[in-house]
Amino acid sequence: MLTRLRARGFKSLIDVELTLPQLTVLFGPNAAGKSNIIEAAQLLSAVTTRLTLADAFDGFTIRGNPLEAFAFPAGGLPALLERSRAGLTLEADLALGEETLRYRVGIQMRPESGSLTVDDEYLTRLDRHGVPKHGALIEPDDGHLVVRRSARGRPVSEQLGYNYTLISDRRLSGERYEHIERCRREFEQWRVYYLDPRVNMRAPRPPREVRDIGVLGQDIAPYLHRLQVEHPEPFAAVKRTLSALIPGIRNLEVELDEKRGLLDIAIEQEGRRVSSRIVSEGTLRVLAVCAIAANPWTHGLVAFEEPENGVHPRRLELLAQLLKSIAIDQGRQLIVTTHSPLFCAAMLRLTAGCREQMAMLNVQRDARGTTVKQIEFADSLFESGELAEGFSSQTADGIFEGLILRGILDE
Repeated sequence: MLTRLRARGFKSLIDVELTLPQLTVLFGPNAAGKSNIIEAAQLLSAVTTRLTLADAFDGFTIRGNPLEAFAFPAGGLPALLERSRAGLTLEADLALGEETLRYRVGIQMRPESGSLTVDDEYLTRLDRHGVPKHGALIEPDDGHLVVRRSARGRPVSEQLGYNYTLISDRRLSGERYEHIERCRREFEQWRVYYLDPRVNMRAPRPPREVRDIGVLGQDIAPYLHRLQVEHPEPFAAVKRTLSALIPGIRNLEVELDEKRGLLDIAIEQEGRRVSSRIVSEGTLRVLAVCAIAANPWTHGLVAFEEPENGVHPRRLELLAQLLKSIAIDQGRQLIVTTHSPLFCAAMLRLTAGCREQMAMLNVQRDARGTTVKQIEFADSLFESGELAEGFSSQTADGIFEGLILRGILDE
């Protein structure tokens, strides 16, 4: 479980630190930096599990090109291109059973060439007060990285400046590097989703051995097909949950076109059998959340980018219930971004009995970059002036959001 995340120099996150419980809702106006926070977690997972930094910075990990991952100076991108180096740092505290580990990685890029290198890496155990214990497992020392084995043994020295992290190096595995391997396995379990029902979730796909629906939901058909074949009980749970959330849906199947070798999702709704190519965006989003909730292969952190998009307001309560179930009932850590006051209201109602496991963080942006503030809970969304203000900004988007909150416009 990720208990703390700090990002410095990543996009609008000049220096942002968050404490994260089982369920975290990031809310605020558009362009405040909510997406950048979950992208920071996604990039951290990628740089610790993929072969190279270039692989980690690909288009499926973060939006934009690799250079745009680094915070811009006052002069914007032209000023950044004039610099010899750009840098960012990501740091996380991971609660793994009875132990807590702290991991930090610093990454530099040469803007003129686009080359990426590791200029800092650190892994240590924390005591019960959150203080690093003596003898870090990985730490920088005079241009090198000192790597200590979990058990006693002579430290190993590795040179800084490689295009991969030591955590991602699978040679550092087994009993001698137990903590490094445990850290890597935790990062491997993280999943961040930016669901795209308009294109990616509708296209037929060939059967593949996938473990989840994919960052954009592009693998939902082969994922459900594998689930249907290898784990029929979780697949049946997906069908039951989908039917409960969307009245009128009676069945769900994944069909293989033997001539084309492609899979298509078929949904029976209101007595009609329809393909995923024509069902509503909201239905596909709800199906994706149901599929993630039933995943038998991964059990780590899950982050969603605005899951309420395309979902009818009357179904937001049911969607919030399902997300709350993933976090609180299944014990999977969940981070959700939203710009919907109705979704926040539903989450507040549903978590009234487990507030110690939930945080609602207001994300804003000023001239210095993104800021994050935890709010105090209120019985009603609209009774909390602090929460209502958190959706508004002085931009045109903020004015529109304010009208929604005052009930002048329907969402």
